[in-house]
Amino acid sequence: MMNPQDLKKALEGICAIAVTPMNADRTVNYDGVRKHIRFLISKGINRDNCCTLVVGGSTGECGALTIEERKKLIETAVEEAGEELPIIAGCNHSNIEDVKDLLVHAQNAGAAGAMVLSPYYYVPTDQAVVRFYQEISKCVDFGILLYNNLEVTHKDVPVEVMEQLVTTSNVVGIKECTPNFAKMEKVARKLGDKITVVNGHGEFLEPFAAVAGTKGFISSTSNFAPEIAVEMWKARSSGDYVKAKKIRDRLSPYLDLAAAESATGGEPVVLAILKRAATLVGSDCGPGRIPLPEIDPELDEKIKKMLKEVGLV
Repeated sequence: MMNPQDLKKALEGICAIAVTPMNADRTVNYDGVRKHIRFLISKGINRDNCCTLVVGGSTGECGALTIEERKKLIETAVEEAGEELPIIAGCNHSNIEDVKDLLVHAQNAGAAGAMVLSPYYYVPTDQAVVRFYQEISKCVDFGILLYNNLEVTHKDVPVEVMEQLVTTSNVVGIKECTPNFAKMEKVARKLGDKITVVNGHGEFLEPFAAVAGTKGFISSTSNFAPEIAVEMWKARSSGDYVKAKKIRDRLSPYLDLAAAESATGGEPVVLAILKRAATLVGSDCGPGRIPLPEIDPELDEKIKKMLKEVGLV
């Protein structure tokens, strides 16, 4: 387990967000989880390249997993790679008691920290968000990555709320998924010296988010193209944003496909594409649970075409 300040520093890099491999019957494939993590590490997602790994987050289908499945997922990830890579446990839930249960379990399992959405189901007030993170911080000693995702919570956590949490909770980083780029820049400008601001839109906003002052970025494309994310990070972290943009542009076929499909299928179809793409490049992640759609032949051909254009198959 890392202390909060160590997690704050570790978040200055690539925060890879893993899908959850499943068997054909859609039970969690824990052996597949181990193999997928090993695939990511073999392609550069490791401590030496300033990477952390989130398991059981939104991309990991947390909303479709039981609490026990999520606990075992955290245990499996830590057992497989906790000594090689900081494992961040996704502990999102609409019930604060389940959040606390997951947090305590993650800490006991040896996770480096946790990622937690602000309250959802009913849209919370600013004060409710503050109270939430303050209360969950009391049950663990490690750091928390605040996950600001308007699409899920229907609330874009204000800068003023984040400022309150800096000194009153275990929040040491923000996965900033605001749809307002000016707000992301404001968060980085006002809080960047106190907590680690992570570009939550990942490759879609790189390296523009680096120019705005974020210290790291999430990477969902690491599930099928981890080597490209690592190459981009190396350019970004050295300040060579022109090179980082050229590397990022290699992923344009995926970014265009994800944007086009999500326009009608929402985020679930993007997660289905990530799992299928990972499988096609050699890490079998299986299907997804509802609400992820089935991959029909037409979409499968689009994914194969995308991977060929990116140069991965």
